[in-house]
Amino acid sequence: MEMLSKKQSEERQKFREQMDGELRAQREQMNNMIEANMEQAQQEKERFVQENQELKNQFLAVQKTNEENMKMIKKLSDLVSKQEDEKRRLDEQMEREKQAEIKRQESLQRMEARHREEKEKLRREMQAKIEAQQKALTEEYRKAADSRMGVMQDMQQRLDDVEEELKEVKKPGFIKWAIEKVKEVGSAVKEKICRVM
Repeated sequence: MEMLSKKQSEERQKFREQMDGELRAQREQMNNMIEANMEQAQQEKERFVQENQELKNQFLAVQKTNEENMKMIKKLSDLVSKQEDEKRRLDEQMEREKQAEIKRQESLQRMEARHREEKEKLRREMQAKIEAQQKALTEEYRKAADSRMGVMQDMQQRLDDVEEELKEVKKPGFIKWAIEKVKEVGSAVKEKICRVM
């Protein structure tokens, strides 16, 4: 009986030791698993943090690139706007110069037209004066010629009369009368000649 009790006690002790060993093994296994899980979790956390940092760095790089692109786009936009402003100012300047040239040409045309009118007016006035002078000279010459012709005709008539009177000289009683008549005619002719000259 005592042997059985001792054997049972030994078996219980052995079983207890076995259970304790198994429990220790399980506990150690659990601890190992927990440590492994914790290490894996730490690694995953570190990897997550690293990936997150890399993503953040990529985002910052993309953001920086976008900012640089926006700056470049703004510069290009400002350049295009500046070029458009310069082109508009140049177009306006060219239009002003074109209008100024048109006005200058119009002024030149008006001035040339005025000069032509003045020259034509002066030419007409000079032509009228020349014609008036020519007409006056022609009229004066005509009057002078008519006057001379009248004098010549008078002289011719007088000479004819003198010849007739000289024929009468040969007749008795007319000598004294003829002499007086000749003197009278000579005086008249001399007076007309002096008046013509």
